[in-house]
Amino acid sequence: MDSIELAKVITWLKQIGLSEGLIAACIIGIFGLCGILITQKSKRKREYEAFLRIKFEEVAFRLVDFAAIIQEIQSKSFSSNGDEALDVDEFYREGGKIEILIALYFPELEKKYELFLNAGGNLINAQQEYETNPSDSTLEVLKQFDEEYDRVYKSFYKHIRSCSSNYAKSAKRRKRMSAN
Repeated sequence: MDSIELAKVITWLKQIGLSEGLIAACIIGIFGLCGILITQKSKRKREYEAFLRIKFEEVAFRLVDFAAIIQEIQSKSFSSNGDEALDVDEFYREGGKIEILIALYFPELEKKYELFLNAGGNLINAQQEYETNPSDSTLEVLKQFDEEYDRVYKSFYKHIRSCSSNYAKSAKRRKRMSAN
C-alpha cells in the first residue's frame, strides 16, 4: 500500500468518525495479519519442500530395489541355474508403485522412467523367452536387451542425479538457516 492510498484510507476512516487511536490499531492489525499470512505461506512452502524431498528419497530407494530385481534377472540370464522362475508380477507391481510416485510428484522424471521401465520389461520378456526356448538366437536377443537396459539405466540414473539437486537444496538451505 503506497502513502497516497494510506492517506485516502485514513481520511475515509476520519470521515466516518473513527479516532486516530482506533485508526492506528486497525492499521497495525492489518499489518500484523499480513505478517502472519506471509509467515504461514513461508512455513507451508518449507513443509512442502521437505515433503517433496522425502518423496524423492522414497522414489530413489524404490528405484534401487527395482534395479535389484532387474539385476537379479541379468545375473540369472547368464547363469546355468534356471531353477527359479522369474517373478514378472513383482517387476510390474514395483514398477507401477514407482510410476505412480513419479506421476504425482516428479513429472520431470516421467519420460526417462518410461524408457527405463520398457527396457526392463523387454529384458524380462527376453529372459522368459530364453528360459522357455534356450538357443543361440534367443541368447543373442537377450544380450541385446541386456545392453539396451544398461544404456537406459545409466541415462536414467544420470537424469535422477541432475534432478536430485532441486530437492537437496531445500534441505541444505534449512540447515544453513538453522545454524545461523
